Amino acid sequence: MNPVRLLFDEVTDLIDDHSREELEQRLAELKTEQEEVAAEYDATSLAAFREQLATEELSAAELRERRNVIETWEAINTEIGLVKHALQLYDDVVELASPQTDSSSTLA
Repeated sequence: MNPVRLLFDEVTDLIDDHSREELEQRLAELKTEQEEVAAEYDATSLAAFREQLATEELSAAELRERRNVIETWEAINTEIGLVKHALQLYDDVVELASPQTDSSSTLA
């Protein structure tokens, strides 16, 4: 399936399923999760965390754990992006989905 269509579907699903306030709360929760992971591993970003893999001597178990952390961090980053897109488009999507909206929308 078209990745652009998938993105729009996920964003519109978020808008359909959540209020603006719920999305703002979710964004705050995700940012907290991101900050906690960064603090736990003393890394300022995912890129910095990945750099640690190349510079530190780690056991196989530590490498597996770090790989899991990378996957978690990537998932958090993806969800943050989706929630941000939903918040950016929220008013427009709600307006367009409203039964009062006619074909002469101001978005054209």
